[in-house]
Amino acid sequence: MANEPIIRQDLSPEALAAIEQIVNKALRTITAESLQEKLLSPAETRKLFQPGISRPTLVAWTKDGRLKSYTMGKNIYYKYSEVIEAAKELKRYKR
Repeated sequence: MANEPIIRQDLSPEALAAIEQIVNKALRTITAESLQEKLLSPAETRKLFQPGISRPTLVAWTKDGRLKSYTMGKNIYYKYSEVIEAAKELKRYKR
């Protein structure tokens, strides 16, 4: 009986649509967390380094291939896991 679907006939189409949106949002969040591939803005990326790095340094490291950037539309992002790996390679910023 635990696997049988529950059917509620007293829910309005609007209520069902709201529930669907909530479930879809939760699934997207769970998927993103499980992949652990959070995308960071350039500002967020710069703050991960201790001490923080400047925008020109971030651009130079991206051009040099030390960091890989990803473009979606007009926005640039960096993968969290790749930034952490790059920080380990740079002795001054080693964690």
